[in-house]
Amino acid sequence: MRFGFNPRIDATTKPEMVQRLRDAMVAAYELDFDVIEISLTDRIFELGLRTVFGGELLDIMSTSPLRFHLHLFPPDEREGDPGISNASAYPRSVQLRRLTQVIEYFEANHPMQLYLVHAGIRTSAFETHLKSLRRSLDALDVLYPGVPLALVNDRPGGVLERPPDFLELLDASPNLRYVFNTGLAYRSVDYNREAYSWLLRSLARFEDRLAEIQWSNGAPGAGLNKPLHADLDRGLDVRRTIQVIGRNPAVVHLFDTVGGSVSALARERRVVYNGARF
Repeated sequence: MRFGFNPRIDATTKPEMVQRLRDAMVAAYELDFDVIEISLTDRIFELGLRTVFGGELLDIMSTSPLRFHLHLFPPDEREGDPGISNASAYPRSVQLRRLTQVIEYFEANHPMQLYLVHAGIRTSAFETHLKSLRRSLDALDVLYPGVPLALVNDRPGGVLERPPDFLELLDASPNLRYVFNTGLAYRSVDYNREAYSWLLRSLARFEDRLAEIQWSNGAPGAGLNKPLHADLDRGLDVRRTIQVIGRNPAVVHLFDTVGGSVSALARERRVVYNGARF
């Protein structure tokens, strides 16, 4: 099984970001993880890619045997931007331009193993968003054929929040890879285990396109992003998730709820290991 984590490196000072990446790499080596996911926020983008990643930070990544995933523009719940699924051409093109700037920079300096993008916040009927989203994906495919791009099932209010809509996108885009966030998916079916099992069975036919499972727990009243090892009543069925979609050796099992804590990451990994044993 392949493991990774997101150490939550924020846009603070450059030396602090470098040190946090070094600490994350030490944790990855200690735990035998092979992927680190870095979130590229609006704040980092505004500071400038060369300002933030140029020099030492990029050198560390380039000389490391670890693989890196780039989580592009995690959604801000305070904003209602439809992003690359915007029905209006001009604002959609602005968001696409941001993505292309990021992809161009890293493909020229240090290609990522995966670029994780979001569909944006829902403001119209899903059918309208789907047409716009497919136009954006087609444009990115023409500009960067073969670049590893994936979309994730999204937060409440997102274009891809509802399972039927996420499945419809995968049906309509046969070459699209995807990332599955367990906590968000469990929330999207109102913490109903039978409905969650149905979703997993539906996703199983796209298993060859699953790039990453973002592991987070959840339960009624407990929030969306609890660690797997948290003791929750009616929490996530980890074993069921692994049995149906988690056995593909190409899938990265990624933890993004516990930061870079070695002990907490070890507990998360143990839960997934134990789930895979049955």
